[in-house]
Formats: sequence, C-alpha cells, structure tokens
Amino acid sequence: MVVRKIPTLAKLSPPTQNAPAISWREKFRFHLREIKYSTYRPLILSWLEKVLRKLRLLILKTDNLFINWIKFARSKSEVWTIRSRAWMEHRRLKKKAKAQVLEKLDKVELSQTLEKIKLEAAAEEDEALKEKIKNLNGDGIGRAVLPQTTNEDKKEFLPVYGVKSAPETAQAVQTPEIAPAEPEEKKYIDLIAQNPKDTAAYRALGFIYLKQKNYSDARACFRQVLKIEPDDTGIKIKLDEIKGLKNKKPR
Repeated sequence: MVVRKIPTLAKLSPPTQNAPAISWREKFRFHLREIKYSTYRPLILSWLEKVLRKLRLLILKTDNLFINWIKFARSKSEVWTIRSRAWMEHRRLKKKAKAQVLEKLDKVELSQTLEKIKLEAAAEEDEALKEKIKNLNGDGIGRAVLPQTTNEDKKEFLPVYGVKSAPETAQAVQTPEIAPAEPEEKKYIDLIAQNPKDTAAYRALGFIYLKQKNYSDARACFRQVLKIEPDDTGIKIKLDEIKGLKNKKPR
C-alpha cells in the first residue's frame, strides 16, 4: 500500500519551514467575514424585527392615549368656553336689568314728584276759586279777587326732567288784583253759593273763565264738575286741552 502511494506523495509540495504567525487583527477580520456567512446573523435579525414590532405597538398605544387626552382637553375647552360666554351674557343682562330698574325708579320718583306738584297746584286753584266765590258772593258785583297764575300753576305741567329748583318753586303767589266781576259770572257764582253741587253752574263758569283766558279758575271749575260727574267726557277733553296754560296777563 505504501508503494502505491509513493507517486502521490511525490507530487505534494514540501512543507514550509518556519511559517509566520497570524496577528490578532487578521484573526478579527477573518471572524467578521465569517459572520457574513454565519447562521447567527438571521437569528439576530429575527430578534431585532420582533423588538421593533413590539416597540411600534407601544408607540401606537401611546399615540392613542395622547389622542384621547387631546379630545378630552378639547371637549372641556369647548364646555368652559360656552360657560364663560353664558356667564358674561348673564352678567351683561343683569347689569342691563339693574340699569333699567334704576331708570324706572328715577322715572317713578320724578312722576310722583310731578304728580304731587300737580295735586298741590290743583288744590291751590280750587282754594282760590272758593275764595273768589266767597268774596264775590259777599262783596257784590263791584269787587272781585282774581287770582293770578301761581308758581304751582307753572309747575303743574312741567316736563319730567325740567322741574325747577326749590328756590324757584318756593316763591310766593303773585299779588292778586281787584277787578270788577261780570254780571254773568256773578250769576253763576250765586248759583254755586246756593247749591255747591250745581255742575251746570260750574261748567258755565268754567267756560266763562276760559273765554277770559283765566285758565287756572277754568281748570278749578272743570275739576269740580268731574268730582261730581266723573264720566263727563267733554269736560275731561277740555281740561286736558288747557293743562299747563298760563293766565292772560291783565293790561
């Protein structure tokens, strides 16, 4: 058998003597080249794929959580925006209602003041008429007290915001003048003295004073008619027409 292997052994190259040692760097490079064809590389890549898939799922779950938080914050923001607007509107309406109430109270106070002035003026005119009837009935036709327009007459129909100050409204009544009474006026005054509820005499006397432009006495006569006959529409209309009119100044 050895004899038969001799030709093959003769063809072999002789062994090298004193071969140089391989450095660690070359060995490291060699092993890196081996990794390219090693079975560990597919295992590592498979493990890395699994890790990346799990990481992606975790990121998606976190993203969904943030999306839900964003929706919750947005809904709360819309609710609070609506509440804030409703509260501001309620506050505005409350201020407006308060201002309207104050304005209404001011108007009521002014109207009450004006009504009080009107009542005082009417009472003064009624008292002046009674005094005039008394004087004319007691002193005869020749002398009569004609009351002039008082400050109360002037205040009776002032505008709501045009009421004068206290010093102006506190002036005394002007000095009455003595003037002769007309026979027709004396006639109805006598009738009223005999029957204080004679509405026809008050009505006729009121129109006489209205013709003389003695509006304060005319108003007093018409009011006496309405006290006895409250449903007299014609006298109501006539009384409304002469409200606020001043007496004609005697020449």
